[in-house]
Amino acid sequence: MTCIVLALAFALIAPVVHAQIPAEWKAAAQAVIGDLERDTPQAQAPWGPELHQGWRLARTWRQHNHGNVEIILAEYLTFTLLCRESGCPGETIEGKSYGEVAHDMKALRAAQGNSYALARNIHTWLAGLSDPTGAAAKNAVMWSRDLDNVAADVEKADLYALYWMLARTRPSTAEQAAVFSRLALFVQQKAWIGGRCLDISHIATILGAPPQIDRCK
Repeated sequence: MTCIVLALAFALIAPVVHAQIPAEWKAAAQAVIGDLERDTPQAQAPWGPELHQGWRLARTWRQHNHGNVEIILAEYLTFTLLCRESGCPGETIEGKSYGEVAHDMKALRAAQGNSYALARNIHTWLAGLSDPTGAAAKNAVMWSRDLDNVAADVEKADLYALYWMLARTRPSTAEQAAVFSRLALFVQQKAWIGGRCLDISHIATILGAPPQIDRCK
């Protein structure tokens, strides 16, 4: 009986640990995060374990919240960026355990009532931020045109709430706007980042092809 229990436990854990990261996803992460790091000190930092740490953390996050590990690209990009920027030792998110962050995320979502209200309230908040680049207001308008892009997908709504939580910890409104816009790009696929509008909707759509980042208007 003990052997059976251990075998079942291993079967549940093993997929999280041993699944292979699609090569296109790795390339996409390096391309889009590299583009976001342009003209910053982080651009000079070599790539290390964050590509694998982000994969593990994304799958752990999904399993914790929804009982499966079939993550989407937005989740992988999100946690790879977070691991690269602030580290994620012990599967932490900006110094907190993923379980604690997930609990806070669910509480935030519940307080908003539903995913559509969540998206609308975030866009209203974003539009009201003082952002010298003007990107926040433009993103709020662009993203408000199609709430389904976030609200119709529970995993994307989870990420949106997470982005809001993380952005609001920053000390200035400009930093809040920048953090939210960079992260929300992964879910929305189009975003104004400073004076540039990035489109990553085709970044990993063709097997074996190099990642494609377009410019939108």
